[in-house]
Amino acid sequence: MAIWPGEAKLTAPLFCSSGTEPMVVSDTFHDSEGTSTNYTLYCLGDHGALTNEGFVLPMLVMLTAHVLIVTVLALLAMTVTRTAAPVQDAPTPPPPSEPLPHNGVQDYFEH
Repeated sequence: MAIWPGEAKLTAPLFCSSGTEPMVVSDTFHDSEGTSTNYTLYCLGDHGALTNEGFVLPMLVMLTAHVLIVTVLALLAMTVTRTAAPVQDAPTPPPPSEPLPHNGVQDYFEH
């Protein structure tokens, strides 16, 4: 599941007030483990006022949306697969077994 930076703008109605313009800023930094990049959502308001909406909440919203989309697609595929598969008849039960032969023990006690 890939999250591209432009998707963070899709979360702007949840985090930015009306009349502001969403901006996604790429923050790249280097440390001992290598290079990392964050995509931070900013809301640009009147007169250049910036509001930092962060990285985590927009990313969690996008991740949740991706999981929901994949789940719906998987359920839809399972439904289509089940309806397209031929219905098999129930297996027939085995024939009833024959009663056991009389062994004569009962005759012994009847006397």
